[in-house]
Amino acid sequence: MSGPIASQTVGPPVGARIRLSSNESPFGPSPAAIEAMQDTLSSSHRYPDDQSVALRTALAEHEEVALEQVAVANGSAALLMDLVPHLCAPGDEVLAYAHSFIVYRLGAKNAGATYVEVEDGGPARSGTDGYARDVDALLAAITDRTKLILIDNPGNPTGTHLTGEQLRDLVTRVPEHVTVTIDEAYHHFATGQRGYQPIRDLGSSHPRVLSLRTFSKAYALAGMRVGYVVGPADIVQPLDARRPRFNVTTAAQAAAAASLGDRDHLQRTIDGTLAGRDRMAAGLRELGVPFTDGLGNFLTIECGTPAGPVVEAYGQAGVGVRTLGPYGMGEQFRATIGTPDETEEFLRVSRDVLAEIPARA
Repeated sequence: MSGPIASQTVGPPVGARIRLSSNESPFGPSPAAIEAMQDTLSSSHRYPDDQSVALRTALAEHEEVALEQVAVANGSAALLMDLVPHLCAPGDEVLAYAHSFIVYRLGAKNAGATYVEVEDGGPARSGTDGYARDVDALLAAITDRTKLILIDNPGNPTGTHLTGEQLRDLVTRVPEHVTVTIDEAYHHFATGQRGYQPIRDLGSSHPRVLSLRTFSKAYALAGMRVGYVVGPADIVQPLDARRPRFNVTTAAQAAAAASLGDRDHLQRTIDGTLAGRDRMAAGLRELGVPFTDGLGNFLTIECGTPAGPVVEAYGQAGVGVRTLGPYGMGEQFRATIGTPDETEEFLRVSRDVLAEIPARA
C-alpha cells in the first residue's frame, strides 16, 4: 500500500519537535480539569451518564438557557455529522462560504444534500487580509431548496470573520424555514475584537439559530473530544436523539464541567494565545510574507507557490504546520499559535523557509 495512511495525514509530521498543525492549545488543560479526570478513573468500569446531566446543567447555566436547549457530543464535528443529515434530505441544499470547515462538506455528502459554496475574497496580499465574506452574496445564494446555512465564525482555516453587525444583518434576513448554525469554535480568541460578537449576544429573533462550541480550543481538551450545541429545544432534542449512546466519556464530562469553573486558567490561555498571535503576525510582517491576520488561534499564510514543499521544509526543521489542499488552498498553509518559545522557533525557521516566497502586490 503506497502513500500515507489516514492517521498520518491529519497529524503533525513524524518527529516534529513543535506541533503547530492542529490548532491545539499549547498551554494545557485547567488543573481542575486534570483533577476531575483523575477522580473518574476508579469508576471506569461503569458507563458514563448517557444524558451528561451535570455537564449540560453547567453549560445551560453558562449559556443562560434551559437544559433542553443544550446537547453535547464527542466534539463539535460529531454534532455536525448528525446535524446535517437531521435537517437535510437528498436534494436539499447546505449553504456555506468557500474555504469553510471541511466537516460541513462531509456532513452534506453523508446526507445526500447539495453543498453550495459562496465565494469569498480570495487569498491575502501584502498588507491585506484575505478571504473576506460577503453577506449579500450568501443571502443571494438562498433558494427554495436551502435548508441549512453553516458559518464558521471565525473561520477555519482562514481565520476570517463576520462582525456582529454583519451577522445580525444576515440572520435577520434569512427566511425562517432555514436553520442558521454558527460554528463558534474559536470565539474565545475573537470576542471583543474587530467588531466580532458571538451570536448569543446579538438578540436574534430568528426561530432556527444554533450555536456550536467546543472544549478543544481555549479549554485545551482536544484529546477529550467534547463539543456542544445551543439552540431551540425543538431542534436540539431531536438532534440529540440521533447520537450514539454513551457518546461522551465520564472523564470528558468531568473535565469539561471543571473547565467551565476555572475562569482564571481560561483567561491565561486566551491572553497567552493572543500575545502569541500578535507576535507571530508581527514576525511575518517583518518577513514581508502575505497572511491573513485572523481571529482564531492560528494564522493562514500565503506561499505564492505550491505549499507542500514549504510545509515539508518546516517539518524537516522540526516544526509541524498544516497544508490546506482539502480546502482547495494549494498555495497556503496554517500555523497554530504555540508557546512563546515555540512561536519564536517558528519565526526563526520561517526566516529560511519563507525567504523565497514571492510577494503579492
